[in-house]
Amino acid sequence: MVEPAAQKSIYFIGIGGTAMAGAAVMARQLGFEVRGADANVYPPTLHELEAAAIPFRQPYAAENLSDRPDLVVLGNAISRGNVELEAALNARLEILSLPEFIARFVIKRRDSIVIAGTHGKTTTTSLVAHILRSAGIDAGYMIGGVAPDFARSADLGTANNFVIEGDEYDTSIFDPRPKFLSYRPSHVLMNNIEFDHADIFADFAAVQAAFARLVKIIPENGLLVTNADNAACMQLAATARSQVLTFGRSESADYRLLHHDASTNRVTFSHAGKEHTYQFALPGEHNALNLLAAIALLSAQKLPEAALAAALQNFKGVRRRLEKRYESDSLTVIEDFAHHPTAIRANIGTLRQRYAGRRLMLLIEPRSNTMVRNIFQKELAETLALSDETLITQIYRPEKYAASERLNLGELIADIRAAGKAADELPAESRLKFLLSHIRPGDVVCFMTNGSFGGLIDETVAALAARE
Repeated sequence: MVEPAAQKSIYFIGIGGTAMAGAAVMARQLGFEVRGADANVYPPTLHELEAAAIPFRQPYAAENLSDRPDLVVLGNAISRGNVELEAALNARLEILSLPEFIARFVIKRRDSIVIAGTHGKTTTTSLVAHILRSAGIDAGYMIGGVAPDFARSADLGTANNFVIEGDEYDTSIFDPRPKFLSYRPSHVLMNNIEFDHADIFADFAAVQAAFARLVKIIPENGLLVTNADNAACMQLAATARSQVLTFGRSESADYRLLHHDASTNRVTFSHAGKEHTYQFALPGEHNALNLLAAIALLSAQKLPEAALAAALQNFKGVRRRLEKRYESDSLTVIEDFAHHPTAIRANIGTLRQRYAGRRLMLLIEPRSNTMVRNIFQKELAETLALSDETLITQIYRPEKYAASERLNLGELIADIRAAGKAADELPAESRLKFLLSHIRPGDVVCFMTNGSFGGLIDETVAALAARE
């Protein structure tokens, strides 16, 4: 093993992932010689790697590691049988998971601000980093998405603060612990806790146990900010040894949401007996709560009021979060990352407020490890029935799941129709033609997926634009 002080070269297996590409950029900022590979590298990580002049190869090949890099960083999507992982193991190279690399080389002893929870992590991580940088604090950050306020998805920064999206998903094939346990948290936002990641958590109790471990490692002089409206969050907050601040609609919340104006996005909340109102850039009550969480998390920073207000007003959000992809006088097309009934329901509420009186069509792609299962069969039907029409694609890789545990599309569509709303399965062939035949003038069409609908979103936008 090469001594840490002498380590000069790092190789990233799975460099095309958002987090891996961001880590590679930070490794380059640290002065390492950086290379990597992936099966395929697509925008936006393609452009990020090219802008940082980081060489990468496609596809994976054992000979890519023939020069024996000092360190190998392993993406959590990589499994045994990957030719580069096998080559690294055979060569006895030092292998780190991505979270281990971040902790050892990036966070070190800095104040680690970890944004965790089932929903809202990427948006709130971006918001917190944006507020700090707008106030003149050059915080480091690592964001699990494309945030237009930043030139790249991750940056070392020069301040003592490092803001990172903390995922409860497993660390790597060799380490089943949640990623966020590696990030040495001093400040934690626990936004909400619900059941998700059905491929690694057996039940909700297992999810709670993961977050309980996160709360347990916050230092006494640290901070936990959590959701006063979420029973699981409050149960865990009672075990914290650090200061705890709460936000939410509850009368007991330290930062209590009083009003969110859907037409202007003005947010009013109370704290310490005073009312505060801010103009926010993002729509939706769920984003108003993200705002409160960010303000509570940064309360000790004593940020200038003018800088805070300006940052909230000019925040550009995150791509694929109610992102408007097309708009004409008669149609609006939106893309969103939602893939859980709670997130879908929140977005439907926001769209109903934002486009009052217009017909709402949803397109759903059951793709995540939770959505493809029947865990939320009933809840998903009830949620989708809040729209006017739903088109649902076939389940992603259905052969991976037994029929007894797989989402039943026929039953889902029947339940939505029983609620008086239109629903159909999007055919595998002629999808675009089918969709366009269902769109009516005045519709708001929202695609919701953690995937890409196999290019259908771009095809739809192009077809509608060509009609003009």
